[in-house]
Amino acid sequence: MERPRGVAESLSDAVAARPADRRVAVIDVGSNTARLVVFRTSSAGYLRAIYEAKESPRLGLGMLADGSIAREAFDRGLAGLKRFARTLRALDHPLAVGVATSAVRDAPNGPTFVDRVAKETGIELRILDGTEEARYAYLGVASAWELDNDLVCDLGGGSLQIACTRVGRLANSVSLPLGALRLSQRFLEHDPPKGREVDDLIEYARRAIEPALDAFGRTPGRLFGVGGTVRSLAKVAIDLRDYPIPRVHGYPLRPHDLEALRELLLDLPAAKRGNVPGIGADRTDVIVAGLLVIEELVRASGVELLTVSGTGIREGIALEEVRAVLPATAEELAHRSVEAASESLGFSMEHAEAVERIARQLFDLLAKRRGWDAEARRALTVAAWMHDAGTAVDLWRHARHSAYLVRNIPLWGLTQREILLASMAAYLHEGDEVPSSWRRDALPLIRGPDIETARQFGAILYTAETLLHGDPRFTLSDDGGTLTLLLARAPETGLSPRAVEKIRKPLRRELGLEVRARDS
Repeated sequence: MERPRGVAESLSDAVAARPADRRVAVIDVGSNTARLVVFRTSSAGYLRAIYEAKESPRLGLGMLADGSIAREAFDRGLAGLKRFARTLRALDHPLAVGVATSAVRDAPNGPTFVDRVAKETGIELRILDGTEEARYAYLGVASAWELDNDLVCDLGGGSLQIACTRVGRLANSVSLPLGALRLSQRFLEHDPPKGREVDDLIEYARRAIEPALDAFGRTPGRLFGVGGTVRSLAKVAIDLRDYPIPRVHGYPLRPHDLEALRELLLDLPAAKRGNVPGIGADRTDVIVAGLLVIEELVRASGVELLTVSGTGIREGIALEEVRAVLPATAEELAHRSVEAASESLGFSMEHAEAVERIARQLFDLLAKRRGWDAEARRALTVAAWMHDAGTAVDLWRHARHSAYLVRNIPLWGLTQREILLASMAAYLHEGDEVPSSWRRDALPLIRGPDIETARQFGAILYTAETLLHGDPRFTLSDDGGTLTLLLARAPETGLSPRAVEKIRKPLRRELGLEVRARDS
């Protein structure tokens, strides 16, 4: 398959082409909303949103008989983009890239709208076709997740894009006329909608989605969802469940979530849907149609859940501008995130990586006996990289602040369970006790032994940091009960004579290991 246009061929090419600390502004004009997001790129090739503004011109609302944008919507869109232009001037003119999607793409007067915007605001909008829109959604998701044979769906106001990946690369895509605003206007005449209207919408969506998935080959994999409607549904589900990580990125929307949302929202009039936490005023009348489309897509694809991605088309556009290297492994994506955090917060990445190398030695020795998997390895790796991040807040309580940062800064490549496990390990790396509320508050993300694993990872991190200057090498006895460490550097060269004694107790308590040490 051909590599997506604009993606760097190699890391060296990307670094050479990408100025450090560059700002990129993306203007995304959809059928329902328009957004301006300004990103700052780090030297690691990572995007960080530093400003966002939103307008609700609803270009797709009340379209004329020939599909043209109505005069009122045209004027709303123009006024909103004038406000965006003033914002860009106030931000000292970052590099700006503007795109327009379904409503402008399908409207006979779409080119006229684009011309008026350019003339009156200076913002040049590029009209994306469905293939381009799907590709940008793919790039956005690929910047945060290690993809394999998966589906990426982007539900907007006018259309639904579905992209199919093979071995992480974009293989195929389709754009379907299943946008939440479009279907609301076509099928949902009453407020709240009648049962027959709901049934007709579902049948229409089914007839469009199933042939598209058949054309993709229906390879089992994961389903990722982006777009404002998907994020709104996740926000409502998070609030209903009192979820331990109150962020939509990575939230697993399961069939029972969708069923609960249907029971909550279908019988409510639009005015009352606005009182539901997570549903903005611009989505009260379209959220039901969006929910029904997502429900049908999950059913037809046969997946267990839809993973919500906080990164999508706008990130994809910005990533193309900075020539980010994609696709990438989960660990590479996580490393880019942590490197960017180290630049912002000022903790030492060199120290973090040195601690991680020692921690990984211990992990690899113990993993098989302990049943630790690749997810656990990534969690320990990120905990090692981030264990001192909290020093940016307070040195003396830095472990707790590190744990908070792990849970709250954007960390790409990790599932929410991995983030929670990494956060707990970072919290415990200084020997703190496990808070009594953890087991209750972390449900349903954690598994049975996860808190015990976090305690063990905390002991590993403590050991790695304590022995850092001794350049340790480890071996494990055949029965798994004795850990022998060789200090490649003699204690007098920088390692405290008490260092080995300091690690004996936590390793015995958390991992049941007896420690024997010798130096070179």
